[in-house]
Amino acid sequence: MPNVLIFSPGFDGHRQVYVFVLAHVLEELGFKIYIAGNTKQIISNSFYVDKLKNRLENKIIDTSKYAEGGLNITPLEFQELQDELKTDLTVFAEADHHISLFGSQILKKKNKFRGKSVGIFLRPFYYYYQNGLYERLRYLRYLPSRWKIDDQLFHEIFLKQFSLLDVALYIDENFVAHHKYCKWLPDVFQQYADLIIQDEKSEQRIWIEKLGEFKEKNKGRFLFFYFGTAQFRRGYDILLKMAKDGGDCFIHCGLRNKNEQFIYDTNELRATLTKNGRLFETDQYIADPLCIEYFFKSVSHLVLPYRNFFGSSGVMLQALGFGIPVLASEKGIMGYRIKKYQLGITYNDKIKTSLKIQFDYFKELNLKIFEDNIKAYMSYQTCEQLKKVLINSFAGTGEPVKQP
Repeated sequence: MPNVLIFSPGFDGHRQVYVFVLAHVLEELGFKIYIAGNTKQIISNSFYVDKLKNRLENKIIDTSKYAEGGLNITPLEFQELQDELKTDLTVFAEADHHISLFGSQILKKKNKFRGKSVGIFLRPFYYYYQNGLYERLRYLRYLPSRWKIDDQLFHEIFLKQFSLLDVALYIDENFVAHHKYCKWLPDVFQQYADLIIQDEKSEQRIWIEKLGEFKEKNKGRFLFFYFGTAQFRRGYDILLKMAKDGGDCFIHCGLRNKNEQFIYDTNELRATLTKNGRLFETDQYIADPLCIEYFFKSVSHLVLPYRNFFGSSGVMLQALGFGIPVLASEKGIMGYRIKKYQLGITYNDKIKTSLKIQFDYFKELNLKIFEDNIKAYMSYQTCEQLKKVLINSFAGTGEPVKQP
């Protein structure tokens, strides 16, 4: 039985979902699984981590002893870890964090990493930066001192030139289309996790009845929906303010976040909405698939006012999976997907009034114009397609997958 190391120093947020799914697929393929992650890290919810601990018993390797909890593990420490576990395959669940580690193999004929290596990249954001002359000159000035950790240099030259990974997977199909040595990976890990857990959190379905009552009391109002833990980056406070200013409702399926700092006063906004009966929040990590589905299907539109974000959004893909069109910034892969495949509309976050103007326009559209486009795009973003790519990457077998 071959040994596999899933290396994921961070267990918070989407990372535990990724690791949970990776472990499930690898287990089906017959691998003996070890997971290396920072078990001392405090995370808002450990639902999937706990399931992994229960299933794999002593196969969780604590990386808290390494620098930055394992994010800055040295090449020697990493090789020692691989040797100790007799690793045949290593999967980097969020390879973006380990560019320096990969780069340590450059020009080495010996002491390269043990076995086969597969990396999943979530955020080659540099690809979407539109830098002016000053920024480009500044980049060149500092490149000699930071070339080992520079993501652009790594993705554009080092990864391919020095074969630093056996398989490089990217959830950004636009990036992959312009980098033929990369492979595309559907970003539907949450949907795959939902299939695995099925009815294990059915007690959470009490929220379905409560939300149904809330919707009944607010018939005719527009419903803003936020899914996941409250975050500044994802515009939690922006949606609260839009709901308050427009006389609309705000539905939040997920945890609040006392440690997060927002531009708008979320306590005041929540108080105003609550007073008017227009706020619904679980303040609980929701894992039950039927409950999640009901929350998504309670809204007709999804507004994602992410701040300065260029990557993929699992929430966006969940909404599209339920046939819900999206309004998001024109930046990055989210904006690319919406415009390229006509999955909704975009706004320009450099123009202060753009979100409001586009939102008002979005509400007036006949949403049927997006139906066929959403179905066509989501025929690629499926759990079956995700599994095919992973099996191809881990075992070198399986059917090829076409990207959108």
